[in-house]
Amino acid sequence: MQHEEGPPEYTEYPTKLPESFPIGPHKVQPLVNVTGLQAHLKLLGAIHKLKQNVQSQEDGIAARNKDQAWVVFVNRAVHRFYQWTTSPWSRHLPRLTEQVVPPLDVIMVWHSYLLNPRAYYEDSRRMETDYCINLQKMQYVPSMHSK
Repeated sequence: MQHEEGPPEYTEYPTKLPESFPIGPHKVQPLVNVTGLQAHLKLLGAIHKLKQNVQSQEDGIAARNKDQAWVVFVNRAVHRFYQWTTSPWSRHLPRLTEQVVPPLDVIMVWHSYLLNPRAYYEDSRRMETDYCINLQKMQYVPSMHSK
């Protein structure tokens, strides 16, 4: 009978993760780091605040139907993402920089797209258009992909 180790110790504000996590009989190395996790949580918080701001408007669609206002906003954000992605900007840049990162609504769509890596990958390989070529270059949100 093997003696099982307990869970790793956690501090209130960790600055690094354990070298591995026990998952069943295996020890698995973390796929992310604390800085990346913090950046991701900040992004999710900003998206949540954006949604609250859209739904709290006193004029327009939000005044009549808050859920519909968010649907309209997201659809417009998808269109803005497509416009941003079809522009030829990244053909000339080896990678994204802080100067090239789009507004929050576009980042929200990009983040959601990246949550389905298979669809993202397949879409990025479909054709030799600016959209597909740019998707290939945008596989990571810059502030969230750190080693």
